[in-house]
Amino acid sequence: MKVYILLGALHWALVTRAAYDRNRGGAVLKAPADDAFRTVSGTFTVPANLTGDNRLSIWVGIGDSLTQTYVVGGGVSFNKTVSTWSAFFPGAPTDATAEVPAAIGDNMTITINVDAGAAGLVTIENLTQNKKTTQTASAPPSAAPTALTALVADWWVQAYQVVPGELVKVPEFGTVSFTGISAITQKGITVPFSGAGAYEIQGTSGEMWSNTTISSSGILVRRRNGPGCDASDPCGNQ
Repeated sequence: MKVYILLGALHWALVTRAAYDRNRGGAVLKAPADDAFRTVSGTFTVPANLTGDNRLSIWVGIGDSLTQTYVVGGGVSFNKTVSTWSAFFPGAPTDATAEVPAAIGDNMTITINVDAGAAGLVTIENLTQNKKTTQTASAPPSAAPTALTALVADWWVQAYQVVPGELVKVPEFGTVSFTGISAITQKGITVPFSGAGAYEIQGTSGEMWSNTTISSSGILVRRRNGPGCDASDPCGNQ
């Protein structure tokens, strides 16, 4: 599997209802004080309009903090074909396609569990093809044990690079809907995902390429049609 550069430094600025990232749109949920996440999950459909040279990942994760230095995650990526993977970022992802293949239109459920110390369990399930696997994702050897916290839950739609420094293009992905969402802490508390903060994809020149909506029914990430914001094509903070 070619190593995809899925996770880089977050570029974000807080506003009333949204934060911004160069290539990711979605939602981030913080754990309650004096607690941490144990299990996070979400279900989505692989978009039907991914073709050609588009590169897109849809994934679920548990991160150490809002800085997202260490993140256990898993999901699907499109780069001419659809693949599945697990990872403990910033380490390289592990391909899971042989165990759980995926295709355009398939319904996928990703479950992350970090109740295993310096390792995470990533369960990838293709509901359409009735295939499932669980992989162990080990923390990078350089990570200090005290840094391996689990204070945020992530649901991402992400354009990504294959080559460092490559210009990231946001493909036409339509709308990705995360449903069946669950976020459970080490103390057994189910945290409502409706309290998550939205992230939007913002280009280097200020272009807004996503509109994320968080409600009691799910997290919707819509690919916007153009860089400007107006009533017919709103941005995330409108």
